[in-house]
Amino acid sequence: MKAQVLLPKVFNFPFTYNSKLKTSIGDLVEIPFGSKRAIGVVWKNNYQEPKNIKLKEISRKIGYSIDAKLVDFIEWFSSYNMVPIGLVLKMVIGGDDKFLKIKDNLKSPKKTKIKKFRLNGEQLEALKFLEKINNKFDITVLQGTTGSGKTLVYFERIKKIIQNGNQALILLPEIFLTNEFKSRFEEFFGFEPAIWHSKITPKHKRIIWKGVVNNKVKVLIGARSALLLPFKKLGIIIVDEEHDTSYKQDEGVIYNARDMAISRANFEKIPINLITSVPSVETYNNICKKKYRHTQLFNRYEQYPLPNTKIINLNLNKIKNRHISNETVNLVKTYLNKGDQVLFFINRRGFAPYLICKKCGYKLICSNCTMYLTFHKIKNKAICHHCSFEKDIKNKCTLDKSCEFIMYGPGVEKIFDEVKKIFPDKRISIFSSDYLKKKIRQKNYLKI
Repeated sequence: MKAQVLLPKVFNFPFTYNSKLKTSIGDLVEIPFGSKRAIGVVWKNNYQEPKNIKLKEISRKIGYSIDAKLVDFIEWFSSYNMVPIGLVLKMVIGGDDKFLKIKDNLKSPKKTKIKKFRLNGEQLEALKFLEKINNKFDITVLQGTTGSGKTLVYFERIKKIIQNGNQALILLPEIFLTNEFKSRFEEFFGFEPAIWHSKITPKHKRIIWKGVVNNKVKVLIGARSALLLPFKKLGIIIVDEEHDTSYKQDEGVIYNARDMAISRANFEKIPINLITSVPSVETYNNICKKKYRHTQLFNRYEQYPLPNTKIINLNLNKIKNRHISNETVNLVKTYLNKGDQVLFFINRRGFAPYLICKKCGYKLICSNCTMYLTFHKIKNKAICHHCSFEKDIKNKCTLDKSCEFIMYGPGVEKIFDEVKKIFPDKRISIFSSDYLKKKIRQKNYLKI
């Protein structure tokens, strides 16, 4: 008996083996591959078998399998995103033999005290709308004002789904959101959820993977890569903050996790809920065309008021060599005098996003992406935020000796310097990915 086995490597086709074992499509098996042994998955016999070649034998079955719906999804994912099918499989089962030598068992989730939540009338109506269609593919958008209690609505839906023995997947756009979300989950459900993202340890990944494939993990919270885990009995997918651009992976295997989540729900024949305060353009278009069902929460939970906001036009009161207005400084002082904390938020890493020579007009641009390089004071280098290319800011000027760069625009480091000058007696810290790496923390920038 012959069987075709797909390997989690850069191959776009399976390899043919002899098999004395009874195998089915989706079974994980160990095979000889070159001079080594490898783990693969028994695949569909849709590929041409080699002729006049001595075939090797499948060594053994691993004891795990992925279902036919996931096999179909892997093939579709590979074709749609133009990725070798073996690389997609690698995202499903891991890339090395150690990953599947799972000896650690999933521990029972730690029980915590449940906090009682009561849905208001608007939330109950939204929940009923979500539950109108169950046990089949359906895309529903739950839109709500920030703080309207959207999370409580889909938590209630998940509760009923896992009570029926199914699993739930909650996708979040960013890794750093998982810890805060985890505490909210525990308050509602009374147990810890499984967490999956790129920063968890290999050992913990093996434990979670085993729990997912054996239907021991009932609710999994994860970033993009969690989408391709081999769930045994997936009952619903939640895509929180569906409008967030972080769902788009633009390196390695390139794909949009939100769109792929919709496709996986279609293959699994289960509902998917897209949660948002402001729908993405694509989602809004599909709502208008009646492709997606849509329900909305207009009021904040327990009538909490929205925070006060004010727009300050810096063009009216320009301050030389500064980006923080006097009005802002005065407002900050009132809160600091009361003993409150203040957050300056700016969505740019580094010191300045544009560097232009004041003599010759030369601009520092990435040689790979042709995008402007951002100057990072912590490294004293210009860095591309798209491909991570780094470059010293020294450049031979076409007019005279070296370029003299003017740094346009503010980044988080520049705002930090300004705040430090304005409030020299206050304890000030930077919170960004560049400063969370222990090896490059500097005392004069990050004080904890």
